[in-house]
Amino acid sequence: MGILNKGKFLIILFIGLLGSGNVIATNTTEADDLYKTRMAALKSTIDLAYHPSAKPFIEEYLSNPEKVRELIGRSKYYFPLIERALRSKGLPSDLKYLAATASMLDPSAVSINGASGIWMMTFPVSKMYKLKVNTYVDERRDPIKSSNVASQHFRDLYSIYKSWPLAIASYGCSPVTLNKCIHNSNNSLYFWDIYPHMPTFCKDLYSRVIATAYILNYYKEHGIKTAEPKFEVVFDTVMVNKWLSLQQISSVTGSTLEELRELNPIFRKDIIPFSLEGYYLKIPRSKAANFYLLKDTVYRPLNPIEIQPSTIQKADEALIDSINGKGVASAGAGKSKAELKAKEPTGFSKRKVTYIVKKGDNLGDIADWFDVTQAEIKSWNKLKKNKVNAKQKLIIWVEGNKTGYYKKINKMNASQKKKLKRKD
Repeated sequence: MGILNKGKFLIILFIGLLGSGNVIATNTTEADDLYKTRMAALKSTIDLAYHPSAKPFIEEYLSNPEKVRELIGRSKYYFPLIERALRSKGLPSDLKYLAATASMLDPSAVSINGASGIWMMTFPVSKMYKLKVNTYVDERRDPIKSSNVASQHFRDLYSIYKSWPLAIASYGCSPVTLNKCIHNSNNSLYFWDIYPHMPTFCKDLYSRVIATAYILNYYKEHGIKTAEPKFEVVFDTVMVNKWLSLQQISSVTGSTLEELRELNPIFRKDIIPFSLEGYYLKIPRSKAANFYLLKDTVYRPLNPIEIQPSTIQKADEALIDSINGKGVASAGAGKSKAELKAKEPTGFSKRKVTYIVKKGDNLGDIADWFDVTQAEIKSWNKLKKNKVNAKQKLIIWVEGNKTGYYKKINKMNASQKKKLKRKD
């Protein structure tokens, strides 16, 4: 009698799971067949046919439904922007799944090799298409500008390979690397012939894109609920061409710092730097009126402590040249650095810390960790080149009220310092 009851319970449970819409696959073949059928129904224009290599990545998504829900929410804001850019270049809109794969649609994401933005664009690609990347501004993080550049880049890649899987792979590892893989596969131009010869980070990208396309189209069938963006997506735009901190805008307008960062990811240090052309700043529409009403308060002179450190000292060499060399009408135009320093508010103070260079460190990362510029570190330590050596001692001047924080960097391991860099 007990065995019969147990059998009835299992039958009821099985029927209940089917009724809930969850997929129950009794073996690997059934799961593969299901994924294959569903992907075929999408009729993708970039050949996103199911392949078994995508299965581990689909299962990775299914094991983390909250991660999927966050991606769904972000896609509702970023996908329309991406699709518009792709259409302007006559490209398939399904390339949007590459952005979702690369960064989870987080514009502030940074990879180990320094790629950034929703497209995880590398510095050489951004330089090729003339996106601005410096201490304060990273236009790879601008969803619209980076999507326009990515669209042009994909158009160029497709003109070379005439295959979307290969174009996607070349985006992940560069055409040079992919061409070597093609050569090693007897010059085949069929993706799955070349696949075994590709480095892992290159071949996995296409499989991950397939998995991302699957999960964003069939998440409901797996019992994952839909989601909305966690930030206000309706905003107004204002022009800013003076030094201004997001913290200052937040305190005056009532917008949270997180909202401003989400809408304006290009400002790496939460600072809008001086620019002759100006920058377009997005403010939640419900708070934008406060910006205009309290404009004088917003633009009050900044204390250098707020912009870590002074604006003139912290600026890149190129920006200093543009201010002093081109005669920009500003408080510091045409004056020497000594004169500018003399006029800094007295409330700003620095203290000296010593950093011991570790193996694998470079001057750019060290400058980023301590919120200074490479030029400043070179000046303080009388360095003629950007190269630094392990165990070399560097003198760095930091904000006096944050000395303890900066001293801790000396004791951090490589992994901790990478996380520190992502927070910028």
